[in-house]
Amino acid sequence: MATRSPRAGPRTTHRAHAAGGGNAHFSRDLTAPGLTLLTIGGVMGSGLFLASGMAIRDAGPAVLGVFAVGLLAMYLEISALAEMSAADPVPGSFLVYCRRVLGPGFTFVTGWIYWFSSVLTMSSEVTAAALFTRLWFPAVPLWVWSLGYSALIIALNFFGVRGFATVEGVMAGVKTAAVFGFIALGLLFLAGVLHGAPTGVRTPGWDPAAAGGAWLPHGIEGAGAALLLVLFAYAGTGVVGMAAAETRRPQETIPRSVAITVSLVAMMYMGSAYLLTAMQPWTRVPETSSPFVSALAAVALPGAAGLMNFVLLFAVLSTMNAALYANVRVLYALAEEKQAPPWLGRLNRRGIPAHATWASASLLLGAIVLAYALPHKAYAYLVTATGFQAMFIWLMVLVTHLYYRPYLRRRRPERLGFRLWGYPYTTFLVIAVVLAGLAGSLGVRSERVGAEIGFGGIAAATLVWVAARRALLPRPKGAGEAEG
Repeated sequence: MATRSPRAGPRTTHRAHAAGGGNAHFSRDLTAPGLTLLTIGGVMGSGLFLASGMAIRDAGPAVLGVFAVGLLAMYLEISALAEMSAADPVPGSFLVYCRRVLGPGFTFVTGWIYWFSSVLTMSSEVTAAALFTRLWFPAVPLWVWSLGYSALIIALNFFGVRGFATVEGVMAGVKTAAVFGFIALGLLFLAGVLHGAPTGVRTPGWDPAAAGGAWLPHGIEGAGAALLLVLFAYAGTGVVGMAAAETRRPQETIPRSVAITVSLVAMMYMGSAYLLTAMQPWTRVPETSSPFVSALAAVALPGAAGLMNFVLLFAVLSTMNAALYANVRVLYALAEEKQAPPWLGRLNRRGIPAHATWASASLLLGAIVLAYALPHKAYAYLVTATGFQAMFIWLMVLVTHLYYRPYLRRRRPERLGFRLWGYPYTTFLVIAVVLAGLAGSLGVRSERVGAEIGFGGIAAATLVWVAARRALLPRPKGAGEAEG
């Protein structure tokens, strides 16, 4: 496990540096519980509650193994990010670290891809929320719900960080309690304490013969298709870095928060992955509605499925809320690096990057249009494209980590307390898993469109940098920083 950071170290004030020469500052108001709930809010969303059904249909009963691989990758990636963030809690997080060791070109591409990935995350979550709501109001078009939920989340992001963390904490707490409740009910059901519903089917999905198939019914190709979806379910860890500049005593708070986050996610994800296939045959797991709801439909407990659907609605809105939070901080960091318009780096009197919030929120219009034009395919396209780009961000975080630990050893060795174990071999291991997930999505027909969208975004950002680097994007200068 990663080591704990020592209590000794430079004290941090409750104010971060000013943005763009203004008088407003980020406030250091986040504590370990608040950061934990914010991180869980960013990680646990439609990837678990909706896309997991798609992963189960791809990988079959062996999906639990895919979830275990994803959990290991998530633990190592968030530990690498936490190591850098705890040692150097600056606004912009890994974008700043990337510039220092790889150069401004990598910062530009990674930053704008992170921003685009967060927009896609918000879009996929709001589409999932609309799909969940359709259980009660099937006649209302998806785009209507997408529009309403977008307005709600935008409003929440204009709270101060303390108010925002409170709201996000409540939402994350509700979905955490709901998943543990689902696990408890599922175990009681399998133990025979709770009886099956009259229309429920209790054929264990972990028995391949029950569905007439094998552990890997679609072969390695199916497992490869499931890997990207599962990795997407673990994405959202970048919130840890983006919130570092607004965290009290980051050298203590960040490692503690990461340890709690990984422990909770491990119990919830692995428990859910088992029960989703043990309570129902994997061939009956739905792809366009929540597998959690369909699993609870097998239990003779009135209202359980409907209540779970209501909680899942809150869950995906929580993830959308955290994604917008991180998205806005990325735009702020890009403006600080002179790689985005300077007005995006201005904070209002409450310490909120209001211009960046409106700029990010405006892109949600694309999700609403997609929900209107392709209501049956919108989520599948969005989730694959989001997963592809989210994994690209993981890849850049890990590559940055390979170079940033030596940077810290040379310049700030006293701050290097919390460390990812097994460096550099564990970093290379996660890079290999991420590359496998990206390659798998390109080779699967059902994910190819989303993967092409994700790859197209990366190519576009790279071309813009190559074309505009001299005229519009002068390189930031700093001692010891790499040239792009």
